Amino acid sequence: MTESKVRFGVIGTTWYAETHLQNIQSHHGAELVAITGRDRAKATEVAGRFSIPHVYTDYRDMISAGNIDAIVIVAPDEMHLPITMDALGAGLHVLCEKPLATTAAAAQAMYERAETTGLKHMSFFALRTSMHHRYLRSLVEDGYLGQVYSAQFSLTHGFFRGDDYQWRFDAVRGTGALGDLGCYLIDQARWYVGDIARVSTSLRNTISRPHSAGDAYEPANDSAILGVEFRNGAHATMSTNVVAHQAERKQTNTVVLQGEGGTLELQHTFAGAVLRGARSDEDEFRVLEIPADLWEGVDPSNPGMVGQVHSVGDRAFIDAILNNEPITPSFYDGWKVQQVIETAFAANTSGSWESVPEDES
Repeated sequence: MTESKVRFGVIGTTWYAETHLQNIQSHHGAELVAITGRDRAKATEVAGRFSIPHVYTDYRDMISAGNIDAIVIVAPDEMHLPITMDALGAGLHVLCEKPLATTAAAAQAMYERAETTGLKHMSFFALRTSMHHRYLRSLVEDGYLGQVYSAQFSLTHGFFRGDDYQWRFDAVRGTGALGDLGCYLIDQARWYVGDIARVSTSLRNTISRPHSAGDAYEPANDSAILGVEFRNGAHATMSTNVVAHQAERKQTNTVVLQGEGGTLELQHTFAGAVLRGARSDEDEFRVLEIPADLWEGVDPSNPGMVGQVHSVGDRAFIDAILNNEPITPSFYDGWKVQQVIETAFAANTSGSWESVPEDES
């Protein structure tokens, strides 16, 4: 590191990658040094706007240049494993976008390799950074619900209603809606309720998306429904869909938690969010406003700025590197999510409940 700043390289030039760039740039302890994109012109344009001095079209060249301390991976899922292993081998801290990998074995290998190096590693689940999700988590931890009995999780958008080829829905390259969006729900379920023991699954592919080169390929799902049983005895349903028109909401994430002490409901969209609760002795749901002190410099009318103000997401990753602190969610969490995804695929094939592997004691 240079002058107590973590030097970053970012792989990816999409609008979503730019969110990471904004978050990193907002931290006084970080410096954007390099960016990699397959399209050099696009990468150069993004680099110019963020004052990034080095541009590459091959991530291996960026790593071998030796001028970065940490890497952020915003690349197609099948690239997560090789990039991570190369980065760890070069002594770089790694933040990897969700889902961590395309298989549980790959995710486990990434986690175990990262642990042996002692480097910092983060599996990035953006919804964990949201103020409303974090406040919901604090209410659960403070005992608002007591023991959780059941839950409902859903995440839907309509960004892929078109019939153009998308790597996410090519079974060789991605895991469809189950992996792309379902990973958020599985992570939320583990975060709010606990480890998952069994799943049942129904997967569908709604829209035909011919390959851009005319090649035949196995399509991945664009809609998924799961039944979930937790190791603590709770159960839940999950649904995710990438072809569901959401109008002004763009994307809708709904979390409902029901327990001995009452019920909590969160609806989180691009147009806004609302959290409601009803304790067991209350006759009506009421809106649960986030306490003013929890906003800590974030304008409540612009909650998306939280990633550039609070120690969450990219900024939490930077703080962990600078202060040598543990990170959550780590590659371990990404691996646990990947195990559930893989088990869900098996359940869809078998048509029955399938058990999620437990950690060896």
